[in-house]
Amino acid sequence: MKKIFYFVCIISICAPAHGKLTATSFPGTAQDLSFKTRVEIATEGYKPFLDQKAYQELNIIPGEEIYTDSMIAKIEAEEAQQTQDAKTLSLDEYCAKYPDDDTKCKKEQTQQTKPSAPTYQQQNQTTFSGKTIGGGKVVENNYVTGQSCYPADHDNHFVNKILTTGKYENLHPALEKGLITVFRKEGGCGTIKNDPCGYTCYGIGSGKKCAGVLVTSRAEAEDVYYNKYWKPHKFENLPDVIATDLFLAGMASGAGTALSQFRTFLGLPKKTSPVDTEMINAVNNYNGDIHNDWMNYRDTFLQNVARKRYNGSVSRGYKNAIEIKRKNGCHVRPTNPLYR
Repeated sequence: MKKIFYFVCIISICAPAHGKLTATSFPGTAQDLSFKTRVEIATEGYKPFLDQKAYQELNIIPGEEIYTDSMIAKIEAEEAQQTQDAKTLSLDEYCAKYPDDDTKCKKEQTQQTKPSAPTYQQQNQTTFSGKTIGGGKVVENNYVTGQSCYPADHDNHFVNKILTTGKYENLHPALEKGLITVFRKEGGCGTIKNDPCGYTCYGIGSGKKCAGVLVTSRAEAEDVYYNKYWKPHKFENLPDVIATDLFLAGMASGAGTALSQFRTFLGLPKKTSPVDTEMINAVNNYNGDIHNDWMNYRDTFLQNVARKRYNGSVSRGYKNAIEIKRKNGCHVRPTNPLYR
């Protein structure tokens, strides 16, 4: 008779059944990371190639391309309106609205030589007794920041009205001076055919290529200009003599473009970072009329863009924009003050 032996180890095999199981997770992947973390990693990886380009082209930053495309769309719309007005308005009404149309509105020729525009230094030789933006005395130098600005000046091409709410007049007079010019240039709200910025209100495009913000009032637009442009890029730290000008360049071409160009203008290393001590010191030590010199620099650049990229079709529009900005810097004394 065979004997069957049972080993004691059977008990030891069953005993672990009463213990706790330990869970083991599968290895993680990049997809398990948060979206913010993945963006940070991608950004860090692309940094070495940030300034690299696959080919050479005209020196226009993307923001400037959007600006010129928007301007072309606006000019085409204005030309269509002018053609329609030529058919429906009387000659007097037409010439009052389009005084620069030499084909229909001939101006009287005189023997007098047209005086050149006053320079910043020439204006310092006179006094100004009118109300200022901010209410105080305008200190005309390259150092003062956050002080009062001279009032706006009348213009032949844009609306002669103060359309701001006045909210920022005492907080940042240089910003207020810039906002007055922006609203005079940009009109109301609407969509222009072929404009990549889409529905635009007071210069703020709702399209992703532009500000990406939908505003419905000038009060909202002012807050967008302050919170998305003026404060983040630290325009408020610049001396008043140039703060308004650089802010307006940023509105036209994008803040990064404006900051980069201004550093080149000052002879500083080219970068798109916000206003810093290096830039402020360069403005403090600038030898000359920095306002008009910067206007000349921007004018030359934009005319080059107009000629090479658009066969001159936007040249006149650029000139008109430079003209109103030249006459409306923070420290530029108006020849014909514009008040609310």
